[in-house]
Amino acid sequence: MLAAGCNVTEADIEHWKHTQRGPGKITTVLTRTEYALPMRVRAARALIEMKHPNVNGLDRLQSALGQMPASEREQIVHALLPELASMMRAQGSTPSNGPSEAQIKAKDAAFVLIRGDGRQSFANAEDRTALSTQVLDWMLADFNGRALAGSFTAEQIVNGIGPSSAERLTAAVSSDDSSIPVIVELAKLINGVATPEGKQAAVARVVAVAREVEGEAITARLRTRAQQLIEQGGVRNPSADVINRGAERLRGQYLTVIFEAVKTLGQSNGTDYLLAVARNAAVPLDRRKAALTAMAGTVASSHTDGLFEVLNCAPSASCDLELRALAADRVGETRDRAATARLFTVFDASNGNAADNGFTLRWKIGEAILKLGGASVLSEFAQHLGAPRVAPFVGYTFAELNGEAQAVGDMTPPPRDAMRALTAASNPLPVRLLAIMFLGIKGEERDLALLQGFASDSTAIPGLGEGWTAESLTTVGAVATKARQQLQQALRGAQQPAANAAQ
Repeated sequence: MLAAGCNVTEADIEHWKHTQRGPGKITTVLTRTEYALPMRVRAARALIEMKHPNVNGLDRLQSALGQMPASEREQIVHALLPELASMMRAQGSTPSNGPSEAQIKAKDAAFVLIRGDGRQSFANAEDRTALSTQVLDWMLADFNGRALAGSFTAEQIVNGIGPSSAERLTAAVSSDDSSIPVIVELAKLINGVATPEGKQAAVARVVAVAREVEGEAITARLRTRAQQLIEQGGVRNPSADVINRGAERLRGQYLTVIFEAVKTLGQSNGTDYLLAVARNAAVPLDRRKAALTAMAGTVASSHTDGLFEVLNCAPSASCDLELRALAADRVGETRDRAATARLFTVFDASNGNAADNGFTLRWKIGEAILKLGGASVLSEFAQHLGAPRVAPFVGYTFAELNGEAQAVGDMTPPPRDAMRALTAASNPLPVRLLAIMFLGIKGEERDLALLQGFASDSTAIPGLGEGWTAESLTTVGAVATKARQQLQQALRGAQQPAANAAQ
């Protein structure tokens, strides 16, 4: 038992932090109304500070506050705010050595007060906002060093605070050298809690930073940073040309990271910005490619025209096959079925081969057509696939027909009957090969016999493109035999889980 409340001193509480029964006595001071508010607040802080071998102070604090009436609890929490702010400002923390133990304890305690019992915060609305700001400000002051510090991660904290945290996280996005490396992680946190309006606001901020990095105003700073990095790498007195090239590399690296943050947030205003970068022939080629890559999964029919502008660009220092292939990939994600007619025009004119890597563009366009058109486009696709082509075309590569077979296999449901019909000898050879390869991927038990029937087909694959010889696939029979083996393996794999479940 404790003596009357007036007889307990701060020295007593400090002493109890280090004794076996001390945590119980401190908890009594915190929970009993006969003790004055300042002493109860001191007891709460002691539980936060306490490093006891047998007792978790934060657990005691949470349990004690959870048993109090809300009005009484909120008084104590309100008085704790400056105490926690003081602890989080404690000296001894630098980016090089990380936050101090006292700071981490204060941050964890603040989050316990914010979260409360999981249903209701221990703080009133105003104090909850103040605590949230304290915790977020502390975490964002050195995100790399503090995001995982303590009992609660940045993700747990942001999720616990909720949508209101998005505004503070968005404000932390900047072009500072310390901010850009963590911008994707900030975007992930925002994306997890923000409202649609909050996400759009975050994208607007990220895009503003991207434009700042693109502009000349930041160039001098990039040169200074590049010179530091070059000299740290052992180069003494680098020339202006070396520094300038390093600055531009750094600019490109920063923008690649920023593009990924835009992609993470997945908003239309971000995709519009990325497409504008990709369409700009004055932008370095690698940056245009990075923008198209970051658009993956976020495009819509409203982006089709801009993507075709890139897809149809003339070869130059700012336009190559890889850029055009990336544009084709994105067109295939637009769900714009009307785009298939335009894609067929480019598909028919794409006659490159492995020597110039031109087959990759034809391959990507073929996949895009199949993704957009689905099963309804198969007949038309077969007509274009089997049509005669002009030089430098020397034959479809193994990789492109295999990739297109995979694309057909991704359709739901798989168009098995249509593809079985395309295996007939009356169809052009590339069409037959595509259909046979599809059955090796998505066929059924009965297709084993169909594929076996083609095993003796010695029809040579004329004008072999890249990859067929390497796979030892020089005849229709060889392709059918490999497809049958592949299907057998797939069917066995599907049967095994069912057999295990039956045991």
